[in-house]
Parts: sequence; structure tokens; C-alpha cells
Amino acid sequence: MELIADGVSVAGLHGPLLLPTSLRATPRQVTVVAGDPGHGHTALALALGGRVTTASGEVTLDGSPDAALRRRHVSLVDVPDVTSPEDSLSVRAAMAEQLALAGRPSSRAATRAFLGGRGSGALATMRFETLPSHERTSLLMQVAASRAATTVLVVSAPDRFGGDPGRWWRTAEDLAAEGLTVVVQCTHATAKGLAKGIHFELGVSA
Repeated sequence: MELIADGVSVAGLHGPLLLPTSLRATPRQVTVVAGDPGHGHTALALALGGRVTTASGEVTLDGSPDAALRRRHVSLVDVPDVTSPEDSLSVRAAMAEQLALAGRPSSRAATRAFLGGRGSGALATMRFETLPSHERTSLLMQVAASRAATTVLVVSAPDRFGGDPGRWWRTAEDLAAEGLTVVVQCTHATAKGLAKGIHFELGVSA
């Protein structure tokens, strides 16, 4: 499904959280949105996912501005203080929580099978906060993608944890190749380091 934001802004109590921003993301592609760290990334993710009222502009999914449609089909990955797991949890507990949010079986056995199927079974007892950054982001992308209704992934600032962005980028590309529309929000430095180009920018409206 094609996701388009046209001059979308989000207001805060004391000023704008997101200046007018435009983007177009299409299936089977990873679309990069670059910007400075901060509230802008979170506000854009929430706007794309139909989870916040916009102050201006419009977001459409396959031509429809229906926020309920986006809430159904757009999965927000690791948005700070919104969909990010608690760091104090074990990997197993964090994944069980994420599987439940995705409408998937989340029993101990189901969680073990999910982790094992992705070669991450040995990580189950680790604290989530100690995961290598690429493992964290890749697992969260994969569990969000496993939700039956998901057609769009919005991955929020995965570079905030450091590490080699090329490793979680490969997961993003793999999921896009399966037919998903994938939006990755990151800093300008990360986008340049990935050598994938900056497709769109926070606060830039077409």
C-alpha cells in the first residue's frame, strides 16, 4: 500500500512537534526520512500511523485519508515511549508482549518458537536493553511485520542505539522485498553512512 504525507505538521503544547513534512513511500521499497533526533521523528511516526491529529496537511494510505485504515495497516516499530519495549524486561518477555500486540500467539512456547525461527533463541534470557542494536531493531521489525494486517512498517530512529545500521537495514530490505512498504526514520549522518540517499526530510514539504 502506498503511504503519502503531504505537508503534514503536528502541534505541541508549547510549539510545533513536527514542521510541515512530505513523503511518499511505496511497496517493496525502503524509504528514508532523515532529520535531527527529537520529537519530530515520534510525531511523524504517530501521524503516519493515524495515531495523532495533524495540525496541517494530510496523510493517505492508497489514496484514503481514513486514520482508522492507517491504524489497522501501519505498524509503528520501536517508537520511543509509544511502542518501544521496556528495557528492564527479558528478551523473551519483551517479545511475548510485542507478539500479543501484533495479535499473535504469545505463550512461552510461541515466543520461544518465534525467537528460534529467527536464530535468536540464545538471546531469550538477556535483558532487552543489552541486545545488540541490530538484533533489537531486526526482531521488532519482524514481529511487527508478522501482524496479519500489516502492510506498512514505520521504523522510528533505530540509529539512536548506535551500532552498524547496515545490519538492521538488511532486515528492512528483506521485509520490503516481501511486499511491505517500509519507512525508516534516521539522522542525516546515518542516511549518508548507509549510502542509500536521503529520500525525504523532517520539516521539508514538497
